[in-house]
Amino acid sequence: MKASKYLALTPEAITILKGNGCWSRSWSKVMVTKGFDPTRIAGTIFRGDVRIGDLDGEFVPRDGIRRYAGIFDANLHNVVIGNNCHISNVNGWLSNLIIEDDVLMENVGSIVCQGETSFGNGHTIEVLNEGGGRELKITSMTSAQTAYLSTMYRHDTELVEALDKIAEDFSNSVRSDRATIGKGAKIFHCQNIVNVNIGEGAILRGTQNLKEGTVASALNASTFVGDGVIAKDFIIQKGAHVSDGALIASTLIGEHSKIGKQFSAENSVMFCNSEGFHSEVCSIFGGPYTVTHHRSTLLIAGMFSFFNAGSGTNQSNHMYKLGPLHQGILERGSKTGSSSYLLWPSRVGAFSAVMGKHYANFDASDFPFSYVNEDHGQSTLVPGMNYFTVGTMRDGLKWPTRDGRKHADKLDQLNFEVLSPYTGQKMIKGQSILLELYANAEKGQEYVNHQGILIKRLLLKTCSRYYRMALEKYLGDALVAHLSTINAKTLEDILATDASAQSGDCFWVDVSGLLCAKPRLEKLLDKIKTGKVNSLPTLQEELQAIHSSYSSDEWSWVLTAIPQVFGFDAADFNGEHLKTVLDKWKVSSTKLLNMVEMDASKEFEGNVRTGFGIDGYQDEDFDSVRGDFESNSFKKQLDDMRQKIENDFDSCLNILNNIL
Repeated sequence: MKASKYLALTPEAITILKGNGCWSRSWSKVMVTKGFDPTRIAGTIFRGDVRIGDLDGEFVPRDGIRRYAGIFDANLHNVVIGNNCHISNVNGWLSNLIIEDDVLMENVGSIVCQGETSFGNGHTIEVLNEGGGRELKITSMTSAQTAYLSTMYRHDTELVEALDKIAEDFSNSVRSDRATIGKGAKIFHCQNIVNVNIGEGAILRGTQNLKEGTVASALNASTFVGDGVIAKDFIIQKGAHVSDGALIASTLIGEHSKIGKQFSAENSVMFCNSEGFHSEVCSIFGGPYTVTHHRSTLLIAGMFSFFNAGSGTNQSNHMYKLGPLHQGILERGSKTGSSSYLLWPSRVGAFSAVMGKHYANFDASDFPFSYVNEDHGQSTLVPGMNYFTVGTMRDGLKWPTRDGRKHADKLDQLNFEVLSPYTGQKMIKGQSILLELYANAEKGQEYVNHQGILIKRLLLKTCSRYYRMALEKYLGDALVAHLSTINAKTLEDILATDASAQSGDCFWVDVSGLLCAKPRLEKLLDKIKTGKVNSLPTLQEELQAIHSSYSSDEWSWVLTAIPQVFGFDAADFNGEHLKTVLDKWKVSSTKLLNMVEMDASKEFEGNVRTGFGIDGYQDEDFDSVRGDFESNSFKKQLDDMRQKIENDFDSCLNILNNIL
């Protein structure tokens, strides 16, 4: 809103306003811009200092009814109103507000600012552990990565204090006794809104009660808050959609997340592209793409990301002697089946599926891509098998396409890769553990126990081969991608790494969606603790820089992993070794697609046809509804992938032959 030169009302204007049913105890406190048209204001009470911009525009919202700029039947107290706004039918008060240009507001209760407030910024929530100890100060600029560091690095007191100060400084920078309604915002049929900043282009329709919060929004990433929403001490970030009676308390809703259908959230964060319908969450750390759609689902005191909760999913624990010790971790890409239950504390490896009820505390984080099953009341594990399923492949393909964030300044830094140095290092370790367990197990033994979960002895070697196959595919994928993007003339060109790349033997971490070499993260932590990074915008720039380093760091890791996985002598790494990697990649990638195709084909045969053809003609009915497997789009996608494998193999082999 551009600053305007305000003028006192003329006697003629005051006369017209009074004739239109307006009233003020002190007309001298009402000031307007040059060319003010008093006929565009009627039935309005003015109290305190009121500033009014130009009133000469018009609106045509989705209902098709034209509105003209003006103020009709409103009660104004200490407000600044920008140019070309339409305000009508205010049943309560508009008090202590800055209303920017082109705002449309009608049929609302009170929208007020009461005293100084930070609009939800700096509010402390008890995330992940409902008993406290992992407190997080939420702000409109809190990213999944910032929250992760504040929540999960509690052992580093100096770091946590520095991050808290950064959040407090930001909160103080927005602290005011005036709430802002941003340019182009539209507010319809809302009841009480107290101490809430509303961003540009936001749409609020039918909200019931909003108090102490921020609705961040942008003209190209409009945020919607709708019917029946009750929210207190909250942050809603850009592009989010919150509606249908959602109950939000001490919670952050991330960018382009969708919340509604009586969803309830307390002391939780749900970062970008998350979805919450019907369910209840309490003290969860919902990283990007945390999804729960079912009325019977309760997520409590857990960490999730790229997660899908089945109906009836629940977690709890009973260690209440000194209060609840109540937290668990499902690493990225995990899923829970219908009516699954986990007793916290437990930890599930990345891209794993949990079925059944689990009453033992276990740690399966060394085994990504696993099935966590229940067998006669005991928790069992099938390591690696979940990588070769339709679901995991489809997830990896769909997440990038479902990133709905339209604005350039995205907060959460995301790596969508299913196979990465993060999961690669876990598969290498998991393979080693499985072979060691096999070597130490007795032949008559049915199960072995590893960190509280059972694995069938007869599956140990088979599952280790699953990891080997997945590693051969991943390392080959990386080699093919590298050869396709560089103009290599020599073997040295292929094996070269970026000068800024991290050492390939370093540990990798998943910072709630951001995959990175740990040394890079540690450098950032040092900058935060020494004050070199002392604001949220600067911290955001550093996280973006780490994100941009992924490709170079990944290649460095791959070059270190290839000799380890394939048994090459690292000191004598040569071109023939790369050809071996390429050969193994082709075989393993093809096997993977065959296994995925076999898994997918099960949805078109056998008992899945039950329920079709209620009056006979079962096959015909099924085919007309579901189609046949050969013409299925996913089957065609698999066929295209096979052809791409053949093409990439020939192309990369030709590159190596020309060099060697």
